[in-house]
Amino acid sequence: MSRRNKAVVIRFTEDEWRSLNDKVKKAKMPREKFCRVVLLGAKINAPPDADYVSLILEVRRIGSNLNQLVRKLNVLGIVHGLELERNQNEIHEVCDMLCDTFRKVVK
Repeated sequence: MSRRNKAVVIRFTEDEWRSLNDKVKKAKMPREKFCRVVLLGAKINAPPDADYVSLILEVRRIGSNLNQLVRKLNVLGIVHGLELERNQNEIHEVCDMLCDTFRKVVK
């Protein structure tokens, strides 16, 4: 592993410094690492927030419920209307939450 033993001094205006620090904060990484990664050509995306992670977990849970429902339908050969309707409603709620979260990220 090679050691980082070379340094570069860069001077910033107040606005540039604020902009850099805002980006570093959003990326949730040390300033030096952020600068290195950007200079080497990588695109930095802010990590997902807690809402995004919660949504993913919720979608997985609903997917698991649907999988269980389909198994029941295959075994019994009948449709459980109430279970199907409940899962369908949950899917619509999660879709709405995903849309709301996505709109916040895009703004």
